Amino acid sequence: MNQHKYDIKNLVIAVLIWEVIFWSVYFSLHYYMLENVDAFQFENMQYLQLLYIVPVLVLGYIAILRWKNKTLNTLADNRLLAYLTSPISSLKSFFKFFLFRNAVVFIILALANPQYGRGKAKAVNEGIEVMVAIDISNSMRALDLDSKKDRLEIAKMSVERLLNEMHGDKVGIIVFAGDAFVQVPLTNDYRAAKMFLNTIRPEMMTNQGTSIGLAIDKAMTSFDMGNGVNKAIIVISDGEDHEGNAEEAAKMAYENGVLVSTVGMGGLDPAPFPDFQKGKAVGLKKDDNGKTVYTQLNEKMLKKVASAGGGVYTRADRTFVNLEDVLTSIREIEKKEMASQLYTDYEDQYQWFLAIGLLLLFVEFFLSEKRSGIVHKLQEYNG
Repeated sequence: MNQHKYDIKNLVIAVLIWEVIFWSVYFSLHYYMLENVDAFQFENMQYLQLLYIVPVLVLGYIAILRWKNKTLNTLADNRLLAYLTSPISSLKSFFKFFLFRNAVVFIILALANPQYGRGKAKAVNEGIEVMVAIDISNSMRALDLDSKKDRLEIAKMSVERLLNEMHGDKVGIIVFAGDAFVQVPLTNDYRAAKMFLNTIRPEMMTNQGTSIGLAIDKAMTSFDMGNGVNKAIIVISDGEDHEGNAEEAAKMAYENGVLVSTVGMGGLDPAPFPDFQKGKAVGLKKDDNGKTVYTQLNEKMLKKVASAGGGVYTRADRTFVNLEDVLTSIREIEKKEMASQLYTDYEDQYQWFLAIGLLLLFVEFFLSEKRSGIVHKLQEYNG
């Protein structure tokens, strides 16, 4: 190999080997620390995105070496280069890049500021876990409670008031029609729960119908039945259950220590409801024969579900849903302590990464690519 040019092939191999080692170790360690070490965190995690600059540095380094070799080829032939340029060391070139590249990485990590908790604080909340199941079937669009607000809108308002009354409890939200899914997992972040509550629409459910039993089963699977915390389910619906297993599901929940209460949405008289297409009302909902479809609160069924679930039943009165009895029954449950350990008083660790980065830059600055004189003479002698 010409001692006045870079051995690009071996340099590329060395750089790629190091990149594979580095990224494998980085992602493994990063995942392990964030997932398994609760006391560790990055204060400014967004700065880790700057690590995307490393592949750019690698490509730029290879491109510069190719450009330098090409420039030397145009300058003179190999024999003349020995008189015009000093011999270079590809190994030293790699180490210079190695130092610079890793210095950039450590400085980026310093910007992200790794932190480690120096102490623990035990946070204890007394509360229960409550899953609220909201019926979003098309019949919940009926305007029989208020001429301007449909059943679903009033139901969402009642849930928001319920959240305002919660203190130290965990609350989750399930939406259901023919299917059921968790809209908000159990959380004590009531503000986030309210935000997701406002996004609930009947269009979220493609499979229409009403399956209260399925909603109760979904709520049961959302609980951690082994944590010793008391639990309750609140079903808010017009009661037009098409599956017929709601009472059995409520009884099963009660037998497992979970209270099931129900809230009736709608009037006692049959009422039509709008037909929505592409998000806009296009008249009243009609059946296949062109007749208007009516919905009616099935209060009898909802009472039976609450009775089987050991809870209480209440009904909406226009835009007001009196949840006082429901809240009273929930608060009468013996509250258990829900304890969690929080790492507090985080200590910054950025200074170690910054110091290593600056040290690598310092060494890189004084490291020359010029081949050692002794090594050069020995290679000439052997040649």
